[in-house]
Amino acid sequence: MTQETVSNTQSDRLREELVEDICSWDVESQHRTGTDGDRRTSESLMKRLTDSDVSPQIVEFPFTRRIPTECFVEIGGQRCDGIPLFDGGETDGILETSLATVGQTGAIGLGYAAASGGPGNHALLKHRASGNHEALIGIARSAASGIAMLNADAFTKPFGVPVLIVDGENEETLIARAQSGASVRLSVEFKNVHTTATNVEVRVAGRNKDLAPLVVMTPKSSWWTSTAERCGGIAAWLASIRELASIEPERDVIFTANTGHELGHVGLEYFLSQNPGLARNAHAWVHLGANFASEGSQIRMQYSNDALRSTFVKHLRLNEVAIASEVGGNIRPGGEARNVYDANGTYVSILGSNRLFHHPDDRMSNNVDLQTAMRTRNAVVDLVKELSGAEG
Repeated sequence: MTQETVSNTQSDRLREELVEDICSWDVESQHRTGTDGDRRTSESLMKRLTDSDVSPQIVEFPFTRRIPTECFVEIGGQRCDGIPLFDGGETDGILETSLATVGQTGAIGLGYAAASGGPGNHALLKHRASGNHEALIGIARSAASGIAMLNADAFTKPFGVPVLIVDGENEETLIARAQSGASVRLSVEFKNVHTTATNVEVRVAGRNKDLAPLVVMTPKSSWWTSTAERCGGIAAWLASIRELASIEPERDVIFTANTGHELGHVGLEYFLSQNPGLARNAHAWVHLGANFASEGSQIRMQYSNDALRSTFVKHLRLNEVAIASEVGGNIRPGGEARNVYDANGTYVSILGSNRLFHHPDDRMSNNVDLQTAMRTRNAVVDLVKELSGAEG
């Protein structure tokens, strides 16, 4: 067998492994924190590592789910169901009062909400704690009909007035009501359920215990299936574990896949509470964020220092991964890298854009770029190997 044949065979095997990793995520429709799907996701990650020489662990912690119950706006007797912000307030029963454009005179303010942010979000959410309105309604902005959710960064300390996100198909009716100052009926209610959430952790032992460990982290929860959002990070995380398990690194490498991404990073916060000082004192953190394997993704790199930037750029270029933008260490980064930034830790991070970000339609069949997923996967594996001092 020629060297070229061996190389092609290995490439085919890695591609098949990548597809299986992504499929194992895509078949689970429920990845929300603290749900049965959250635990099944952890069990699936364990199963994907069965043939690797590692001992992954599911780490449980107590969690209180906030489950929406009666969440709707009623217009002229027609009910429109919505999804509230999970870190916002609740109505006291049904609120029946006038609707107006956000910022104008009216008890309920109407604006726009997009998962990727933007001026509409700013206009809506700046009134959330201002007292100008008793409640807010956000018309969902996305590439498809349906509701793309907004993350609940303040999940553990909800604040402000109730905010209900509704499908964009209701835009015309709601705008007409707001322009006329007509009355609507609004309800935003939750119930609390005590449950258990799960992270997955793996430690690959290094030769030199005196060296600070490397940490590789990725989220393992989301609002919906969110395949293109999460699969790039999940696939690269799994591949890095398999690679390091076969070639001993110089330093310990800790791999953590955390729940709670959509709810204020509660899973990462729990991991950090169990590993005090790690955020600041690790050799480096590799953050595998959202969307960098989605179709048409504009990939962004984040880093705390120029040395890490140069190392990652080298591997990205060798694997033909184009970077659309960068965020240096003088700016607070997005995603879980911000937790490390806030602790004055050292990090490098990859994430990107997604036309179906936080949308129910984000699935493998319509939104995953397998070529980019493979290239970024390879670049991350090479980065982790270098930062860990692995031989082989």
